[in-house]
Amino acid sequence: MEEDDKKLGTGQVGLGDVQPLPKIAVAPGDPAPKAESDSSGSGMKSLMRMARILFLCLRVLIIVILAYLLMSGVFRVDEQNEAMLFRFGALQSRQIENQETSVLTSGRWYWAWPYPIDWVKVLSAQRTVTVSTETFFEPWVKPEPGQAPNRFLRPGADGYLLTGDTNIIHAVAEVNYRIGDPQKYYLEFFDDSEAEGLSGWDSGETTGHHGHGKTEKNERKRGTVAIMQNLLANALLSVSASWSVEDLRTKIKKVGETSVNIEVSVQEKLEMYLKEIDLGVEVQSVKVTFQLPYATLKAFDSVFAASEMGNAEKQKAHLDASTLLSNAEGMAAKIRNEALAYKRNIVESVRADSTYFKTVLAEYKDHPETMLMVLYTDALQEALSKVENKYVLHEKQDSLQEIRLQIGQVPEKSKAPNQEQEAGGAAQ
Repeated sequence: MEEDDKKLGTGQVGLGDVQPLPKIAVAPGDPAPKAESDSSGSGMKSLMRMARILFLCLRVLIIVILAYLLMSGVFRVDEQNEAMLFRFGALQSRQIENQETSVLTSGRWYWAWPYPIDWVKVLSAQRTVTVSTETFFEPWVKPEPGQAPNRFLRPGADGYLLTGDTNIIHAVAEVNYRIGDPQKYYLEFFDDSEAEGLSGWDSGETTGHHGHGKTEKNERKRGTVAIMQNLLANALLSVSASWSVEDLRTKIKKVGETSVNIEVSVQEKLEMYLKEIDLGVEVQSVKVTFQLPYATLKAFDSVFAASEMGNAEKQKAHLDASTLLSNAEGMAAKIRNEALAYKRNIVESVRADSTYFKTVLAEYKDHPETMLMVLYTDALQEALSKVENKYVLHEKQDSLQEIRLQIGQVPEKSKAPNQEQEAGGAAQ
């Protein structure tokens, strides 16, 4: 009993070490040992009850921790994002739509072990990113309105481009691109040490614990952005070296009968560079803005104004020439049509006369006198139809012909005396 008490005092007794208390022989009439056994039995019962409660609480705590670990590993990849899962630093692959892929697509729920076992990197794969050349090809200080511009560019400070006709021009280019292959983009080119405020699993544009916590935007440029900026500057520099300053100002270059846009050329050159290094991005659009040097702006404006005036005159001359040619072609077509119509009329008339003469000739051969009389009558009728006054002379029996012509006005006839008296009586 003393050894058991020592074990309880030193905490060396477990639940498995508890043994039934030995029976103590008590003589009749001796109550002291019974009281001592009752007190030690109640203490053991309290200790066992406390141990059971502690073990129950421990079980509940373990269950809660396991449930938290299981539930905290559930995360969802939002729209316009993708994700990659790393386990102890190794990229993991999963079966998605019967295909094994290492990129977790958007709009799905996933599960991962808590950090540091699993590490989820959220990727802004569908988001459009804009990169600009900024001050690569711009002057360091721009003159204020009304301020006289600097006469010379400062080497090493002012940026500019050399054109194909040995002129100088300033430019700013912007490219919009999206991440086409997140695995190549983030694993082969992106450097986590260049980003600011990175914590936990994420080294992209958001930070959190398992991809479903709070997010913070990272405003610092990353290594891939710097690569895109340099490639864009190289593409612009390469293309502008073969263009004249006038073509760069209008952004259009004539190649034979076709026209080439400077922005399209820069985009094609940039895509060629990206294909060589396999960056994993897709170029959507390129925008280029040109600015002439401030010291020569007025001179260039005068030259361009004269060039535009000359082009306007050329266009006007071409328009006038096309108008005159159109009018001449229309007049020629009209004359040809009238000649063809006149030809058809003459041919039809001659054909009709030929048919008539053939018919008359056949009738004349059969009845010559009758046909002569008919022809004479027709000719006389046609001749008389063309004159207004007609005089017909008839032959008398004495072979004399008389024609009476009235010359001057016909005089009025005088009234008889009886008629004059009747007229006077009526007046009275």
